[in-house]
Amino acid sequence: MSVNLNNKFRFHLDSVNKVFSWQVVDNLTVEEATEAARIILETVQINSKTEKIKLLVDNRFMEREGHPIVFTPEVNSIWEEAQRNVFPHLTKVAVLCSGSIMKMQMDRISRNSNISEINKSFWNKEDAVMLKEAFDFLEIPSNALVQSK
Repeated sequence: MSVNLNNKFRFHLDSVNKVFSWQVVDNLTVEEATEAARIILETVQINSKTEKIKLLVDNRFMEREGHPIVFTPEVNSIWEEAQRNVFPHLTKVAVLCSGSIMKMQMDRISRNSNISEINKSFWNKEDAVMLKEAFDFLEIPSNALVQSK
């Protein structure tokens, strides 16, 4: 059975800067999170054969009616496992958050999956400031998928 992620999960590989980016724009079911994790792991493994890559995770759109969307414990478990599996292939991970609650959740997930030494979550009311901080952390000038809201 195929899972359609077009409306909830978008991704892009910048092969020049070795950055794999994705956006989660709505809450994911367990099946959708499983498929997204498969795409992430496969893309990272294929594109890190010669050198490790960076991740840029855009969760800024993870809100509904002004309130953050929080992943279920089952989905969190899938993300934690995916992070553990991609960790050996990464140099840095930047996560853009929709608010302070999500930033705390993303920090907890990175600690639980033991990638906190290369992972940094960002949240700022000023979208341009948050993007600049994340791009500076990743040492990239911009990203084709991740732009100001």
